[in-house]
Amino acid sequence: MIFDSLITLIPISMIMVGCCSNVISLELIIKQSQSHALLVTFFQFATVAFISFFVNIRWKRIFSIFWIPIGLRERKIPLKTYFLMVSIFFILSVLNNKALDCDIPIPFHMIFRSSSLLSTIVIGSVFYRKSYSKQQILSLIMVTLGIIFATFSSMPDSKKEISFGNEPNLLRFSIGMLMLIAAMFLSSILGLIQEHTYKLYGKDRHYETIFYSHLFSLPFFLFFKDDILHHIQLNNESALMALPFGIGSYPTLWVYLIVNVLTQYVCIQGVFILTGKTSTLTCTLVISIRKFLSIIISVVYFNNHFTSLLFTGTVLVFLGTFMYSTSGKVIEKPLPSPNTKQVNEIEKEKEKEKEKKIN
Repeated sequence: MIFDSLITLIPISMIMVGCCSNVISLELIIKQSQSHALLVTFFQFATVAFISFFVNIRWKRIFSIFWIPIGLRERKIPLKTYFLMVSIFFILSVLNNKALDCDIPIPFHMIFRSSSLLSTIVIGSVFYRKSYSKQQILSLIMVTLGIIFATFSSMPDSKKEISFGNEPNLLRFSIGMLMLIAAMFLSSILGLIQEHTYKLYGKDRHYETIFYSHLFSLPFFLFFKDDILHHIQLNNESALMALPFGIGSYPTLWVYLIVNVLTQYVCIQGVFILTGKTSTLTCTLVISIRKFLSIIISVVYFNNHFTSLLFTGTVLVFLGTFMYSTSGKVIEKPLPSPNTKQVNEIEKEKEKEKEKKIN
């Protein structure tokens, strides 16, 4: 019993420490250079791909004490499925991070990314013929209202008034909003694709999915190589930070970036481990608490503006998400099956076609 609790506590600690530290390091980077989002995304993908590479290697022991790599683990999920998932995953990751370049506050960014329930229900009902209970519909309404409140609260005062002269700022904010909305729907589509993939090939393929989804995304960054090289130069020119224990002094932005990518890996691993060890409800609750703590840290430590309207939106989003996770299973409507008369007519048509071919 104690051992099982300890096993559950480890991924929870990874999520709380890793994800919260990741948000803090990201905010420290954005405070110094708001346009660093793409460089952060690139290093996150490269680091996760590099670390998970060693998890996906098959090792052989020689001489009782040495181990040598003999190849990659067997891949069960087809490459075409990975290509689809990677394309969506890369685009939504870039959109989420690039939105920070458009004057989107960090607390609002976190709240909006927690609102994928809205797009999941819309896509599930339209394309997957899923039926939702009254509690699930109520949770959808709460999340939608939460998004509206948070959006209105996060707009600078000049944008809430009907005035002219702030069009460039308004356009910039609107572009950031469109990026977040597109990323939200892509995230839901990706989740449904992954759910279907895990049903076919097993839930134990998470280590494989993490590796290939990040590895196959790296070539896409070639389209942004000039932007990445420019921000690498900015990192090199940032002020020096003296590290403890006599490690030395290094550019501040590089220190923050290294912390960010390492904590990102810890956070991702914690979520995958917790998903395999506990119920979906427990995982959703832990992640929601973590996100709420991240928002509190962002508001208190970084003095981000947090109005009563934004607080109301935050509560509605998290409470709606929690209600949805406790509402039971989603019912998938079966496709209508042909009746006996239709079947007979189809058979007659087939017989006529055969007769024509014979004649």
